[in-house]
Amino acid sequence: MTGSPVDQIGAAAELLLDRGGWTMAALLCLSVAALMAAIVSALRFAALRPFQGMATGRGTAANLAAHLRRRLLRGDDRELVAEEAALLARGYLRQARTGFRLLELIVTTAPLLGLLGTVLGMIDAFQAMQSSGEAVKPADLAGGIWEALITTAAGMVIALLALALHALLDALVDRFRFRLEVAATEALETVPEPPHAVTEPATAEAARQAAAQ
Repeated sequence: MTGSPVDQIGAAAELLLDRGGWTMAALLCLSVAALMAAIVSALRFAALRPFQGMATGRGTAANLAAHLRRRLLRGDDRELVAEEAALLARGYLRQARTGFRLLELIVTTAPLLGLLGTVLGMIDAFQAMQSSGEAVKPADLAGGIWEALITTAAGMVIALLALALHALLDALVDRFRFRLEVAATEALETVPEPPHAVTEPATAEAARQAAAQ
């Protein structure tokens, strides 16, 4: 019997930790951190309801558009409303990008940590061969090298995983950013200027003509 899948995974993890040492343990922690960062980021992003339609009046983009329309209809200054729209959009995008910096850090750190484990493993292998005082066999040398290279391979796999998660989440955030821009633009362009803003130039012109007479 080969055992259950859980037993096989446990045996594989134990083998990797045994061969890779403390650097492999650190890499496994990085892999868990990458998954947790992606999950937290996805949950925070989903809480914004980013892709709910404008027609339903739900979702962050629809709420932003409704808020801007209320301010414009109230007669607030259009430039101030546009500035507020930019500030609100930046806040939403900051929330949507929760965990991105950690993923970026893992993408950079994991390969370097794996390479460090390989270098330390090869140093140990060569020291063991030197202290043995016997002729070095190619099989022994190859065995020490492949064990040392495990951490490099693990670091690259973890970096690729974190990079893929980051790219997927970043693509979703880009779509969300576009929806926010569309919602804000439509709100600013569809709400007409208040009547006083339109009649003020005519009133001023009439006053100048009266003064000239």
